[in-house]
Order: sequence, then C-alpha cells, then structure tokens
Amino acid sequence: MTTKAAELTTPTKLVSLASLKSDQVREEKGDWIESDTLPGVSYNVSSLNKTAFVNARDLMYQRLNKIYRRKPVPQDVLRVELGRLYHIHILHNWKGLDVAYTSELALTVLTDPSYRTLLADVESAAARVADIDIEFVESAVGN
Repeated sequence: MTTKAAELTTPTKLVSLASLKSDQVREEKGDWIESDTLPGVSYNVSSLNKTAFVNARDLMYQRLNKIYRRKPVPQDVLRVELGRLYHIHILHNWKGLDVAYTSELALTVLTDPSYRTLLADVESAAARVADIDIEFVESAVGN
C-alpha cells in the first residue's frame, strides 16, 4: 500500500494550456527567422498560417486542379505559383545574402524554379514563425 500511496502523490508534468496559444500578431506581421541551411542568412517572414496566404493558396490549388484535372501539378508550375504567393504574403525582407532585398528581386528569384533551395528555405522559416514554446507545469496526481 505504501507504494500505491506514493504513486498517487508523485508529481507529474502537465502541458501548460496557456503555452499552446499562438502569437497571431507575429504570425500575420512577420518576424526575423534564421535560415535552417544557410549560415548567416535570415528572413523576415509571416507564418504559413497567415489568413490571406491560406486563402490565396487554397484558391491557387483550386485553379490548378481545374487546369490539370486528375494529373499531378508539375513541380515547376507549383513552385512558380507558390513563389508568387510567398512574395505577396510571406517574405518581407532578407539579410545575409550578397544582394540587398528588393520586392522585384524577391519576385524574380521566388518564381524561378532554379532557386528552389531559396524557396524551400523561405517556406521553412515561415513555418517556424508559428512555433510555440511548450511549457510544462508540475502537478501532484492524487485522489
């Protein structure tokens, strides 16, 4: 019985509900996020959860599905379309590249399939804007 009583009062870690709340202002307006793969490069990006982006992306997929019907959308076509949307809604600036950010240059490189590495890096940074810092609290489990 002693063991069972001890188990009932053993502290356990619980996830703090408050720590699961997203920062919607940060996700919409954007923040500086370091590149996963390019040392010294950072992007000022909004989240892939940004309402205007999600709506535009969904409309893009509907349009492409009408064009390609049951066939897969070619990757180069999809990259150009997503690059255009990232330019409009997601990427606001960069630093650490040898060329200064301009909106025109961003549109050019994000819609050029040969810059797919940059496109993927921007996408990864935008996904991380929505990351949350999960916190745990200790609670005694008992009757």
